Amino acid sequence: MIRIIRLKNALVIKITTVMVVIFCLVFWYRYKQNQANQIQGQQTVTKSVLIYPDNIKYSDDSFYGIGTITDTGKQIMIYGNDAKRVKQYFKPIVINVSGVSQPFDEARNFNQFDAKEYYESMGVYSRLTVKQLNSVVEQHRFSIIDMLHYLRMLMLKYTNQLPHPLNLYASSLFLGVMDTSFNDELSGVKTLGLIHLFSISGLHVFYIVNLLKMILGLFRITREKTRWITLIFLPTYFVIAGSSIGLMRSILTVEIGIIALILKKRLTGLDVFSITLMVNLIIEPEMLLQFGSQLSYALAFGLIYTNKMRPLKQTVMMNLVSLPFIIYKLFQWHTLTMLANYLVIPIFSALIMPMILIAVITYPIGEWFSSLVAVILNSFDTVVNWLGALPGQINFGKPNLYVATILFVMTLLVIDRVNLKRVLMLLCMYLITFMYIHYPVQGEVSFFDVGQGDSILIREPLNHSITMIDTGGKLQFGRRKNSKVTYQSEKTSINYLKSIGINHLDNLVLSHQDADHTGDIPAILADLNVDRIIVGDGLQNNPSIMRKIRPYLNKTKLVLVKADQKIPDFSFNIYHPFESGLGKNEDSVVLGTIKGNRSWLFMGDLPSSGESDIMQKYPMLKADYLKLGHHGSNTSSSDAFLKFIHPKISIISAGRNNRYHHPSVETLKRLKDNNLAYVNTQKQGMISYKYGLLGNHWIFKLQGE
Repeated sequence: MIRIIRLKNALVIKITTVMVVIFCLVFWYRYKQNQANQIQGQQTVTKSVLIYPDNIKYSDDSFYGIGTITDTGKQIMIYGNDAKRVKQYFKPIVINVSGVSQPFDEARNFNQFDAKEYYESMGVYSRLTVKQLNSVVEQHRFSIIDMLHYLRMLMLKYTNQLPHPLNLYASSLFLGVMDTSFNDELSGVKTLGLIHLFSISGLHVFYIVNLLKMILGLFRITREKTRWITLIFLPTYFVIAGSSIGLMRSILTVEIGIIALILKKRLTGLDVFSITLMVNLIIEPEMLLQFGSQLSYALAFGLIYTNKMRPLKQTVMMNLVSLPFIIYKLFQWHTLTMLANYLVIPIFSALIMPMILIAVITYPIGEWFSSLVAVILNSFDTVVNWLGALPGQINFGKPNLYVATILFVMTLLVIDRVNLKRVLMLLCMYLITFMYIHYPVQGEVSFFDVGQGDSILIREPLNHSITMIDTGGKLQFGRRKNSKVTYQSEKTSINYLKSIGINHLDNLVLSHQDADHTGDIPAILADLNVDRIIVGDGLQNNPSIMRKIRPYLNKTKLVLVKADQKIPDFSFNIYHPFESGLGKNEDSVVLGTIKGNRSWLFMGDLPSSGESDIMQKYPMLKADYLKLGHHGSNTSSSDAFLKFIHPKISIISAGRNNRYHHPSVETLKRLKDNNLAYVNTQKQGMISYKYGLLGNHWIFKLQGE
């Protein structure tokens, strides 16, 4: 805006004003459309949905993908289990399904990925879980879009035949497909910040355009006709390559540049960037809500101002441009990222990309070359994964949005004029932000929303002590023996811990054996450094629990406890168990502590018989805040115990629509009869109590403070 005003060009100001008005109208229309498309609750429906096979992803016997409801034209996410009936098709299909339609879940834990926000930014407002797949009909009447998706499906089939890992590279680089196997095998790419090389954008469009020019040149097509052919070809490639936001930006940039050449108008890089952004905002006004879009435009903007710099300096500056976005969204950054980008990008651009392109094209007539390229790529993967595994991963944490914006603006100022004063100011800002995140003046007691289960974080101010009680988890019903185990803690508790700069726990307390309390132990122990695992005495004889713990005992310590036992540097009183056990509900570890000048009591899944034993042994026990036992089950939180403790607030951790109907009607009635207030993760999502220099207060993810 400042630049536009300072240009003092009436035409530019008029055009900009018109574009702003158009954008506001489009945004208003999309907002109204968003409101109209919202659905409330679950609905049992039967729908016919048009879906393109190239947009369907598979996991064991299940499938999912975005389709279009045939009678309304609205997009919907489909989840089904009969993958075999769908997987055989290559052409667009219409599936008639019966199932449950519902809105996407919003993020229920702080700093968690918000699926509802993400899919709504793509124009998808609901998901349909298929209960019965009634019919699958292949489409025979094709539109241009249908044909392009059919072509993409054939190309995916072709790339899947390539030798490994060439198949992964080809499908990600040219067709925009990155599945779980890509992330598993190329973990170093993500760790070192090289993922942009595999997200189809400017580099890939550059190669595709030049390949097209080379082919047209062989047929002596004039430069003018080549421009028109490229102009028509790029939108088709947009569909074939997966239609990502980053690709849209790159294609629009090239298209605008070509149009300017055809019209013989001279545009600067900043002009092209600005026009691209405006056009993109009109097409997809909600695109800037997506991390990929934000990072793509930030890097494109940075390239305009660094294109005359030497390669090393440009690499450093471009990494600095991306850093505020990365720590705000991903929370982590590797110290080798700059070096990896400086070394890998030239090799990737000059050697690997052309090599892959040639190998893909010549595979039918020269399998030996494709096999050779696969060996080279395998070696490349090994080196990148080895670099990514080296020490240097900094768990920075998530800065405040305003702080991240300030960091980005300060980075642009450094690029504009590199001098010692500006560099030192930027470094100081990063250092202050890091210290503020890692040494918070507030402590917290937080109850993660892990569905039907328990996971609690207790951390003191300045991160003096960090304790987690239980990990959450779920039973893996119907899971294939060789299929990959998924852990929800990676998206809930571990994600939150990394967002607040934590990569270690002083104590991990396991209250008892149940999977909804301990199922995610492997994920916690693999991702975090845990000093001590504290369990009730006798749990070491439980084989199912020890199978999860034993692989990590070389880097942590197992501590066995009973009631009244004192543990060094452990600010909790242990009230249960009294006897050794195998970790059943009646063996639950019960802990009490003082945080924020308030007393807390955490009950595990202890039944009412255990509560009676505690009342008898500790007749003076009281608590301001009580974590109800067994998710509010009728077998816990007896009337006598509630009267005995008489908490100011009770906390219930239970899953929505859980099969056990927790919390029970009887427990809620007892709370009401005793005039006891309670909060529940079913309704409030993640529940946090903050205490310290800035005061004491409750925060609920779904209902604010």
